[in-house]
Amino acid sequence: AIGDVYAMAAALGSLAPVLRNGEAVRSYLLGSWSVKKSFDYRKGGGRGELTGIATFQACAEKPEVLMYEERGTMSLEGLPKPVEAYRLYCFNTGTWPVEVYFVDDPTKKHLPSLLPELAVHTSFFVPLSFGSGDAGSGNATFQHLCIDDLYSGHLNALTPQHFEWNWSVQGPNKDGSISATYRRAE
Repeated sequence: AIGDVYAMAAALGSLAPVLRNGEAVRSYLLGSWSVKKSFDYRKGGGRGELTGIATFQACAEKPEVLMYEERGTMSLEGLPKPVEAYRLYCFNTGTWPVEVYFVDDPTKKHLPSLLPELAVHTSFFVPLSFGSGDAGSGNATFQHLCIDDLYSGHLNALTPQHFEWNWSVQGPNKDGSISATYRRAE
């Protein structure tokens, strides 16, 4: 079933994975990926690029939870030299749809942690609904309202070795987009 479809896609190297449940999403994302992001904010941000590595690693306390750690070098217009960038998210593949959480966001510390068994504070960011059963796909769309600004986006699993995670934000405080391409690290 899922394993057979994923194995066939991996062997061919080009078929889009079908992500029908949390375990399929976990298996797909687990590991290290090279990442390249472009930022284009007309308001509330800047323009630039990030190049680095993103790692999805299972949590010892809760193996169905993947910690996403991104480290890279970011170049932004107006800055004389690149800066080191770091981002951390939590992907709860034990829920369906898969839920993505902020990790240690100082603006969300007043909220209860969604996964208190972890050593970090987690708060809700977005659901990733890839469909389920025969309706499963490699594409999930999401929205997140941050005060008055609406983030809309999608995560597309294009091949077993390549996915994109893109979003745009519009509102009174921000107007921009982030496009990210991930390739499985060798």
